[in-house]
Amino acid sequence: MGKLILCSSVIAKNPYCFPMTKTKVYSIEEVCYYIRNNIYMMQEEVFDRGFADWIRGELGMEETADKLDRMREDHNNLKDIVVTLCCSCDYYTESEINELIVIMDQTQNVPMRGRQKIKADTYLKSGSLERARQEYERILKSPDMLNAQSGEYADLYYRLGTAAAGMGEYRQAAQAFQKSYEYVNDQKALESCLYCLKLSGRTEEYQKRIQELGVTREQQTFMEAQYEEALRQSVDSRECRVVRRIRRMKEQGDEAYRKQAAELVFQWKDEYRKSMLP
Repeated sequence: MGKLILCSSVIAKNPYCFPMTKTKVYSIEEVCYYIRNNIYMMQEEVFDRGFADWIRGELGMEETADKLDRMREDHNNLKDIVVTLCCSCDYYTESEINELIVIMDQTQNVPMRGRQKIKADTYLKSGSLERARQEYERILKSPDMLNAQSGEYADLYYRLGTAAAGMGEYRQAAQAFQKSYEYVNDQKALESCLYCLKLSGRTEEYQKRIQELGVTREQQTFMEAQYEEALRQSVDSRECRVVRRIRRMKEQGDEAYRKQAAELVFQWKDEYRKSMLP
C-alpha cells in the first residue's frame, strides 16, 4: 500500500485485489485507506459479490458483508457503500468520513476524466506536486481524452507545467506550458514557458523558442521586465531574509546559526517530502 497502516482487526491470509489498480489489501483498515485515496475514481461495481465474499470469508465480518449484499441488491449508491465500510472500523474519524461524502456528492455526475482532474487539482492545491503531476500525465495519456477539446488539453498541460515548475523541473514545465500554448495560444502559457526556460539556465534554448513561437521584441521586453521584477521580489521574500540572517550570524561568529540552519533545512526537507509523496 506504500504506507504503514495500524491494523487492529483481522488480517486476511488471502488479499483482495482491487481490479482498477491491481492493489492488494489485507484488512478493513487497508480497504478504508484505499477508498479514501481513490475516492475520485470509485464506482459501485468495485464492491461486487466477490468483494463481499472476501469481507465475509477472509475478515470474518459477516454483518458488513450481509449489508453489502443487501445494498447491491437494492441498488444503493456508492456513498452508502463507502460509509458502511468506513464505519465498520475506527480507522477514520466522523469528520474524515464526512469529507468523503462531500467529495462523492461533488463528483456524482462527473465523467471519469473529470473526477481524475478534480483529484489532480486537489493534490496541486495541497502541495502534493508529484502526485498532481502523475495524475495529470495519467489523464493526458487516457484513451478517454480522444474526445477532449483543445481547451481541455491546454488546461491540463498548463496545470502539469505548474506542478513540474513547483518541483523545480523547469525544462519539463516549459515543455508542458508550450504544449498548452500550442492548443489555445494563451499568452499566460507562453510567458510561463519562457520563464521556465530562463529559470533552467538554458539561454540558447530560450532564444530559439523566442524565434520559433514568434515572440515580438515588445513582448520579449515586457516579459523580461516582469521576470526581473519577480526575481527582485523573491530576493525580498521571507525565506531569503531568513537565509541572509543565518549567513550574517555565521560571518559574525554566532554559533547559534547552526541550530537555525538545521531547523530551516529540516523544514525544507519536510516540505519536499510532502510534495513528493507517492
